[in-house]
Amino acid sequence: MKRLSILAVLLLIGAAAPSAIEDAALGLKLADHARRTGDAREMLVAARIVAASGLREAEVRDGRLVARAGLPDRSPIAVALAEEARLMAPGDAAVAAEAEALALARPKGIVGGSWGSGPLQFRQMLPAGESVGWTVRTRAAEPAFVSAIGDGDADLHLSVADRRGRTVCDERGNAYYPLCRWSPPRAADYRVILGNAGRVPTRVVVLSN
Repeated sequence: MKRLSILAVLLLIGAAAPSAIEDAALGLKLADHARRTGDAREMLVAARIVAASGLREAEVRDGRLVARAGLPDRSPIAVALAEEARLMAPGDAAVAAEAEALALARPKGIVGGSWGSGPLQFRQMLPAGESVGWTVRTRAAEPAFVSAIGDGDADLHLSVADRRGRTVCDERGNAYYPLCRWSPPRAADYRVILGNAGRVPTRVVVLSN
């Protein structure tokens, strides 16, 4: 049954995830499920999905979300998930071998582009009632994606506004996994705000291209 559930997730990814951001988000959601169920093989699938997405660590610097340094080599996020899988099944040689292979794998194909080198991720603890914001620079007629994944302790509120303050996305319906997707008509700056709408602190993972 576990193999069937993993296959279903992979089919879902192939059918409904047209962007690297959505692929990365699905991989991280699958990793969260694997932690709850203690499923090492499911965690390996999550690591492979994240590695294939090209997800990179980022930080908010001078009000903008930027990659930490250099072009991607080994994905530290995928490596961490692979190590989690190994620790979940300490006596499973097959899991250990696959985890090692994932830890040594390097990105293939294009590693740079108009959006930078791969989708970006940063993590932050958001206190109750507080928010974090940053500016993104978009290109004309290219889809822009920003997503957040919460730890389930509090609802999240994700919004995007243009330079005039007009809202282009206001996502409240999907409390733990809000996603904003828009197609800017021209190159422009947009302000992204992620807020903790709950009563307790929550750890969030932000994904953006």
